[in-house]
Amino acid sequence: VNAAFFTTQPSKAIGKGKGHLVRCIQKKEDLTLSAIEINNVDSVEKVYRIVTEHMRLTTVNPKACDCMKYYFQGNESLEEGDPSKAIAMYNEALSLADRRTRQTSQLPKGSILMKRARAYLQRAANHRKILRSLVKDLTDTVPSASTMKILYQTASSNPELSASIFQRLAGDSKVNQGKFRQIRYRHDMHEFALLHATQDSLQATKLLPQSANAWYIAGECLAELRKLNESNQYYVRALALDPSMKDVLTGLMEKNKLSQEFMDVARASGFSGDTLRLAVDVAAS
Repeated sequence: VNAAFFTTQPSKAIGKGKGHLVRCIQKKEDLTLSAIEINNVDSVEKVYRIVTEHMRLTTVNPKACDCMKYYFQGNESLEEGDPSKAIAMYNEALSLADRRTRQTSQLPKGSILMKRARAYLQRAANHRKILRSLVKDLTDTVPSASTMKILYQTASSNPELSASIFQRLAGDSKVNQGKFRQIRYRHDMHEFALLHATQDSLQATKLLPQSANAWYIAGECLAELRKLNESNQYYVRALALDPSMKDVLTGLMEKNKLSQEFMDVARASGFSGDTLRLAVDVAAS
């Protein structure tokens, strides 16, 4: 080993900024050691300059630097609750990782896919929040059966009011049709995000077959997509790779089992697939 690279936690106590403290040790041709210490290393670009300019390592791929820069920017956006920006950053990282060259073959494509799956799950959760609000607004404006009965009786007893009552109901019906179209659109966007998350997570398990976290995320995505039996299969695999996840995964698998039983009963009672999916997605916690 001709060079070593060490990092520590940000050194706030000595007032050197918010970045990490980096110590680099390099073996020279005469076998003597040289060392440098750099404070406030807070970006991929700074790390790249250290290893290429200070340590003079010529085999570092600049594309890897760009890839990791986008990856960490995506992580930051995800933590800040901005899944759209995170997805855009992960897309840039993956565009570099997907280039089949010797230098890019070691880029962490599987890890990026796992993070992008998380971002799509967060986007789906945002769509679900809006969806619930739209459904509540619609249910608050649709007249109940008892209200309709009263209006019908009023119109029958007072013919002079019947025209205005039915015109009002017709107008409300058109408004509610528009609200229902908004619900359908938002639900489609919710499912579209879940499909993307599932696709990324399943691909990650192929690239990282020994990662329990990859199988766990795939199970989570499949559960959100209501593929509950398949979800449990991925949870079982995650548990085999990491037995310490037993308590969490056991609870999730039991929840999937109960949800599947409920959906089976609902289908047997005549609920259509679209109606059942919408009801489950709105009610899901």
